[in-house]
Amino acid sequence: MFIKTTHFANGNVYKKLTMPQGDDETQKFIQKLTNTLETEVNSTIKKIAAQRNIPQDAADLLMSHHTNLPTARVMLKTHKYSIEEIRNLNPDSMKTRPIVSGCNSPFHKALWFVCHILSPLMNQVPTHLKNTHDFLERMRSLSPNDLKNLKFFTADVEALYTNINVHTAIEDVLEFAKENKSFINTYGLHLSDIQVLLETTLGKSYFVYNNQVYLQLLGLFMGTNPAPILATVKMWKLERASVYVDLRITLPTYSRFYDDLNGTTSNSRKAQQLCNLIEQQDPDKLIKLTLDYPSSSEEYIPFLNTEVRIDNEGQIHSRLFRKPQKKPLTLHYYSHHTTRTKIATVESMYKTAEVVSSSPNNQQHSSKMVDTLLLNNGYPNRVIEAIKDKRKRRRKRHKTPTSSDNTAILKLPFINEATSRKFRDAVKHSGLPVKIVEKPGRRLKDLLTDSRPLDKAKCSSKNCRTCSSLSLDNGDCKSRNTIYKITCTLDNCSETYGGETYRPLHHRFDEHYRSAANPTAKSYVDKPLAKHYREKHPNYNGKPQLKLEIVDKGSSLIDRKIKEAKFLVHNKPSLNDKSELNNLTQFLVA
Repeated sequence: MFIKTTHFANGNVYKKLTMPQGDDETQKFIQKLTNTLETEVNSTIKKIAAQRNIPQDAADLLMSHHTNLPTARVMLKTHKYSIEEIRNLNPDSMKTRPIVSGCNSPFHKALWFVCHILSPLMNQVPTHLKNTHDFLERMRSLSPNDLKNLKFFTADVEALYTNINVHTAIEDVLEFAKENKSFINTYGLHLSDIQVLLETTLGKSYFVYNNQVYLQLLGLFMGTNPAPILATVKMWKLERASVYVDLRITLPTYSRFYDDLNGTTSNSRKAQQLCNLIEQQDPDKLIKLTLDYPSSSEEYIPFLNTEVRIDNEGQIHSRLFRKPQKKPLTLHYYSHHTTRTKIATVESMYKTAEVVSSSPNNQQHSSKMVDTLLLNNGYPNRVIEAIKDKRKRRRKRHKTPTSSDNTAILKLPFINEATSRKFRDAVKHSGLPVKIVEKPGRRLKDLLTDSRPLDKAKCSSKNCRTCSSLSLDNGDCKSRNTIYKITCTLDNCSETYGGETYRPLHHRFDEHYRSAANPTAKSYVDKPLAKHYREKHPNYNGKPQLKLEIVDKGSSLIDRKIKEAKFLVHNKPSLNDKSELNNLTQFLVA
């Protein structure tokens, strides 16, 4: 429980806006703030759309409705400590990483759109690394003469996202976008419009943690869409004014993967000088670097999932790396995945071990690390050796590349190997350009754990008609993406209606309730519950007697429609008309 009270206590970074005065008052405050932010971002989008003649249907796609405030969770940096250290560590001093999820927040769609526009800028940052392979390719392109008598070093930017001034970061990314405007598609917007959207959204960093509302005063959310882009461009501006300008520092190679940078120098003093120069370019004096420099040419320095050293002759030595504190976990041999998935995962691990290793000895070292990891996750030796042999045989054969441009992806739940083979055989014999991707079922982790146990949306009304009508404890009025059943209980009527909605359940149920309460109103004349109360209970003038039940939940529109169709076909609710049923059966395969 210590994280609740200590992590967000820094008044320079976070401001608490609510006090523990009761769930009802807090939920009302949260709802009011959410509505205010929705109105503000929607008004901004409407204004920009009107100015740039953006079609209304396109602008509507970016509008926010039925959203929630971003929610925070705190990840303990367990990889920073050994098991023994964790046991004896003072909780208040344990390093943590705050993650704020903006999914379905008032700014989610607008930020997604801005991120889509600005993401090509990442390719125009010379120091930015895409992945490990990009890093190794850059290193291996250097000749031994360039690296002779140099050492490889890394440095970490401390709390990069939190230590960025949002306003200057927006200015930097817009300036960079102006320099590289030919590489981005603004979809009819001006850069000034993007600036307005960024200021409207990133300038109001509200989030919920432990049912309390906070405002982040400094930095970007880790977990927000454009944060990596703004952070990358911000660091590039500092690097451009130091690494590439200051004549005291000359580097054969320098690159960075977000907050992890690397380079080569002849001694630690010059490496530290480089870090200091980058820090000095930050006008806000918030960026701080922590240097990791080898004590000798025999010492490997970790970077991403590799570790690297440069010998005295300038030869690069690299191999696979896993943090000693990292849990030895991967896809388990007995997990509920297809055998094909497990084999592909293992083959990918050995391929990575091979690619990152610079010599046969290092490849053997990397391969042993993978062996140990797989053995710890239940893979028998015979399976491991069989996969290795299969990789060796495949390398000897020339494989003709196949085009997948016109291949459709068919996602299916994984049941067992026999069923999977039948699916694949059916697709193969049909000749259809379809690739089957099988999703595993729910895991024990999904059933027994929750990443947000403290920040569930709660009903703010003591007399909520939706909550009082729910018959089972399998959801509440805030539940989304539901397939539901409504039963009329007046005079033991028991006639039912089935439907689905992506919105919070109380919005849809309130519509049904109002139609039943006003069955003769012109606006409700064709509604099923209005028709039912008008025809079956014409003399009743009291409150509708309705029981609500969540029968299933979906993950997407198609998923909801399929589950709704199955429910209607199997249960045949009497209040659903036949045309509705016929329309829904298109989602079922005979």
